[in-house]
Order: sequence, then structure tokens, then C-alpha cells
Amino acid sequence: MKFLLILINIYLLVKCDNNVDIPSQSVNRTVVPYNTIVGYASTNVEAYSNGNDSQTTTEYNSLYGIFMGIKWQCVEYARRWLFIRKGCVFDSIDGAADIWTQIDYVQRVDDKKCFSVKKYSNGSPNRPQNESLLIYNRSGIALPFGHVAIIVDVLSNSIRVAEENYDSYLWIGNYSREIPYKYLNGNYYIEDKYPIAGWISIIDYNQTKPLDKYTINNIIKLNGTSPDFICSNNSIYSNNSIYSNNSTYHFISFYSYLIFIFVLLKNYCM
Repeated sequence: MKFLLILINIYLLVKCDNNVDIPSQSVNRTVVPYNTIVGYASTNVEAYSNGNDSQTTTEYNSLYGIFMGIKWQCVEYARRWLFIRKGCVFDSIDGAADIWTQIDYVQRVDDKKCFSVKKYSNGSPNRPQNESLLIYNRSGIALPFGHVAIIVDVLSNSIRVAEENYDSYLWIGNYSREIPYKYLNGNYYIEDKYPIAGWISIIDYNQTKPLDKYTINNIIKLNGTSPDFICSNNSIYSNNSIYSNNSTYHFISFYSYLIFIFVLLKNYCM
């Protein structure tokens, strides 16, 4: 009789486990309470538990006086990861899904330089890239604002991401989840429970770097105020050069024009 009960328990355990909807691979099931660190990614970017994925607080988080977002939402983590690892932030958006349609540049905080981004739709011929933002579309009640995670590792058939507010589980390593992708008919598809718009990479040509003591001191001198997001009116790094609409650029163009006129008049007089 005892043996029969053991078999029934094993059957029920296996049956229940098979019915559990696990959205991706490598998920730890240790639940962590709100405002507690669940793990670290990229050496020094901690992620916090939001308690549950439907909880929204009115608390805001800032780092060195720079606004990061609402605690502990996915957008807050994405902006803070970008700030700590690359010294940059992106502009305000209503929801994580809007990063895909509204964010075309990120701005370095200490000197306001801007860098363009490149967007790869899910199903791109380009393999997912490390240190990219993974953007989820809005999806009903589950993801009414979409979701954003950071790709922190790319393996042969899966990616590892870091994030907040997807679940409240303790990380098993330096990432929150491992998500499979497949290569089909020349394109790469990341396969998760919810629809993915794609991934976004920063085009910085190695011009960005993690925050260091010198940069942090410069940022603190901003007196706790984040600079206006002015990428549409500022220098953009592109093709390993700086293209700017500032006065220096116009002065050089005007100077070149004067030289051209001078040479033309000289030849005419001769």
C-alpha cells in the first residue's frame, strides 16, 4: 500500500511539473521578496525583485543623481544597465515596447554625446548580439506594456538575458533566463512565450565604456540633475566619425567654401 502511494505521488509530481508553464530554460524557482537583489549581470549590475510581475510602485530610482526609472520595472533595469556598462541612457518612454518604435539614439551622460542604434527584427539574418536590448511586444494582460531585457551572453542555440520584473525568482548565475533561438531559412528566431519584436544594438564603435571613478565624479558634478535628452540636436557617432550640426562643423564648411571662391577668383583674374 505504501509503495502504491509513493507511485501515485511520483505520478502526480511529474504530471504537475509537465503542466507548469515554464517560459524559458534555466529558471530557478526560489521566490525573492520585493526590493531584494535577485542577481548580478555583467559583473556589477544588480537586479531587484519586484515582488510580482503585476506590482507597480510610485517609487523612483536614481543613480548618481540620474533618473533610472520606476522601481523595479524592466525599463529601469535596461536604462541602469546601459548607464553602468556604457555610461549612456535612453529617452523616456511610456512602455518597454515603445523602445522599439521610439528610441533611435542613446546619449552619454557626462558629455551628452549621442550614439545611434541598430534594430534587428526577430527573424533577422543577423545572429542575436551580446549587450543588445531584447524588446518584447505588448501582449494582452500578461505584457500590457511589453518587456525589455539585456542580452548578456549568446550561445550556439540560446541567449542569456538579464532583466527585472519578468518574475521574482533568484538567478542561477549571472543571468535571469536562458532562451532558445533557432536558425531557419537563413534567419534567426528567438523563441519565447511572448512575442518578441527584436533586439537593438548600440552603434558606439568602442567609444563607450563602463562607468569609472573619474566619469562618476563628472556625473555627480551635474548636481543631481540629468541633462536634457538632446540627441536630435547633438553630435552623432557614426561610421567611426563624429557628424555634428554644431558651430564647429558649420565653420569648417564655410571656411572650405571661402577657399573655393578664392581659388576660383584667382584663376579668373589670371
